[in-house]
Amino acid sequence: MELLQKLQETLLSFERKEFYKHVGFYFGIMLALVFALIYYYYARVSDLQKNLKKLNRTRQEVQVLLQRYRNVQKQKAEVNAMLAEEKNFKIKSFFDNLVHQHHLNSKLKKETEPSDEILHKKYTEYKLLAQFRQISTQQLCELLNSIEQKARVYTKELIITKTKGASLDVSLTIATLKPQSETKAR
Repeated sequence: MELLQKLQETLLSFERKEFYKHVGFYFGIMLALVFALIYYYYARVSDLQKNLKKLNRTRQEVQVLLQRYRNVQKQKAEVNAMLAEEKNFKIKSFFDNLVHQHHLNSKLKKETEPSDEILHKKYTEYKLLAQFRQISTQQLCELLNSIEQKARVYTKELIITKTKGASLDVSLTIATLKPQSETKAR
């Protein structure tokens, strides 16, 4: 109570001009404090929103990576199941049967023995290179379609060169996979 009386006496002792000056100074300080608090609030909210957006982007990237990982695991399981079905698959005999089936024996100019390459220490890729001379586009399409029908074999490289007339010269590389454990046992 005594404090209020001293404040009242001090305020009454001021002249009107001096009183307005002190009141203006007081309200100026209060206004500056309010603006400082508002600025701090909005700056903090803005920082938190930026951090939230960054966290959300990171979360989405992680979800994409996890989905890719699941897809890779699914594909790996499918590949392993496919490889387990035909353990004694030979790419050379498969290709020889295809060439015979499509009557391309006379068009086959060069065929190499399968070469192997270790992939990621889990699989061995066997590649077979064959060159055909003067085959038609229809014969090539039928051959590629037959290769595509066999899930175990895929086309690695295809080089087509047009020759005189409607015939083509083709260099075809096909490949297949075998588990590394099977390869070590050989």
